[in-house]
Amino acid sequence: MKLDEFEIRFDNNRGVFTAGQSVSGCVVLKLTKPMKMKCLLLYFEGRSKSHWEVKQGRSKTDYRASENYINHTMTLFGSGVQIAEHPSGFHSYPFNLPISANLPSSFEGRRGYIRYFCRATIKRPWKFDEHFKRAFTVIHHLDLNFEPIAGMPVWGEAEETVEGCCCTSGVIHAKTTLNKTGFVPGEPIDYTIDVQNRSDTPITGLEVELRQIVKYTGYSDSIFSSGNPKFHSKVNTFPLFTGPFSVSKNSEEHLSRSVCVPAVPPSRLDGCGIIEISYHIHIQPIARWSNLKISREILIGTIPLQNPMATGPPSFNEAISQGAPPFGISGPSGDHIASTAPSAPSYELTLPPYPEAPPSYEECVLSGRVEIRDENDDEHTQGSSSWAPSYPYYHWNPNTQHFQMVATAQNSSLDPGNITVTTTDIPPEGTSIPDRPPAYDQL
Repeated sequence: MKLDEFEIRFDNNRGVFTAGQSVSGCVVLKLTKPMKMKCLLLYFEGRSKSHWEVKQGRSKTDYRASENYINHTMTLFGSGVQIAEHPSGFHSYPFNLPISANLPSSFEGRRGYIRYFCRATIKRPWKFDEHFKRAFTVIHHLDLNFEPIAGMPVWGEAEETVEGCCCTSGVIHAKTTLNKTGFVPGEPIDYTIDVQNRSDTPITGLEVELRQIVKYTGYSDSIFSSGNPKFHSKVNTFPLFTGPFSVSKNSEEHLSRSVCVPAVPPSRLDGCGIIEISYHIHIQPIARWSNLKISREILIGTIPLQNPMATGPPSFNEAISQGAPPFGISGPSGDHIASTAPSAPSYELTLPPYPEAPPSYEECVLSGRVEIRDENDDEHTQGSSSWAPSYPYYHWNPNTQHFQMVATAQNSSLDPGNITVTTTDIPPEGTSIPDRPPAYDQL
């Protein structure tokens, strides 16, 4: 076998790049003998797709949509027409592809995806072509410092009449607050919950979930279709807290806790026209015959607030006075009943754009690893077909109540398992992130 080594290596060995910058690296080729080939190509592709089915009896309707973001091929060796002999030995072909600042963040879901990859191809005469495929993550930053509601506390209130097996048991009333609206992965959400149990049913536990609501857009393939877009939503849940919370009958209790935001893609997926993401914090006291719950929308960003308006979980009345989003009171199903909160206070944002990446990143916890082989891959395609996008993840120090900066080796070719990690507290003087965290290509 002449081909001893063939792979794609990114300058950032984790393969995470920021929209508006460049995807860079090299294609490595090691031959034990000279090889005849037409050319060595490197193809880049970025696209989004959505697809779901609706069955009605024996008939089935497919809904699909797609968007293309990157479609670029560069020739690294040869002309593609004439046959050339590639010399033996070790060879490294560098590449650098600027990408648009409007690209959406990578995403993998149950009904669609936003996916980026590159494929190196050795086109050989009279023989099968050799391929190596590698996916990479694109991050479209969502800077919470430019989201007016990100620093405002969130409040919610719900009430339910609990009915037992024979007669009415009473009323359960719950109020909750979150310290703010905008968070980044790795950051704690400080929340409080106050429960008035004016019923004969004891409350025994509490569940707190992060719910990711993904809205897909698609168009029917039916000849009778109106041509108008259709929408399909899927909910992914991630448990943040499940544990005891005891509220005896005809009593009141208060709970104040913190839960950490996991590694997930940013809200909205700016730049994509067929997939949209929103997040909700779902809080539910556990009691027999009760379906009481409070669900409130939050923002998940990639760059944290430098000067959050709230640093801890305010009381219910404090949250309202600070201009909490007017979500009002919810019934047992979480439906909106009333809105009495004042409008948000106005304040001026003067922070500059923050293009650099945060201290580290982690694979998405909701989608897990997915199979990325497609119709263009065959038995001669090398590279891992199991892949998951990675997202910015900040490291919070509970002792100092500030983010930590993770210092990593400057040589990006090092095995990440051999990198020594140290932490440095960020100065608390009015800011919660470092002046300039390391870029992705330094991780």
